[in-house]
Amino acid sequence: MPIARHCWIAATGAVVLLALGWAGGATAAPQLEPTATCPADAVAELHRTIDFVRAQTWAQEPGRMSLNIAPDLGACRVVLNIGQLSARDEATLQAGAGSRLAIEYRRDWARPSRLLLILWVVFGGAGLVWTFHRYARR
Repeated sequence: MPIARHCWIAATGAVVLLALGWAGGATAAPQLEPTATCPADAVAELHRTIDFVRAQTWAQEPGRMSLNIAPDLGACRVVLNIGQLSARDEATLQAGAGSRLAIEYRRDWARPSRLLLILWVVFGGAGLVWTFHRYARR
C-alpha cells in the first residue's frame, strides 16, 4: 500500500511539472501577429531571429549566458538584453540574426563601491587594533 501511495505522489508531481511547463526546460516561442508597422514577412524574420538567439550556437559558452529576448512590434525588431558579450560573439550574433536584432547591455549594479571597502578596512582595522590593545595586553 505505501508503494502505491508514493507512485501516486510522483505521478501527481509529474503532471504538475508538465502543466507548468518546467519539464521541457524550454520556453514557448511568443506568438507574434502582423501589425501595420510590422507585416507578415517581417514577423517571420522576427521568429527566425528569436530562434537563432535562443539556439545560442553563436556563443562561446552557451550555458552561462543570461538572455532576455523581447520582441518589439512597434519598431519591428527583437531586443536582446544581455549582461556581457564578447566582440566575437556580438559579431557572430549580428551576422546570423540579421538586421532585426538590437542588442542592449545591462548595467552591472552588483559591483561594490571601492569607497565602502576602504572605509570598512580603515574603521574595521582600527576597531581590531583597539580591541587587540585593550584585551590582549592583560
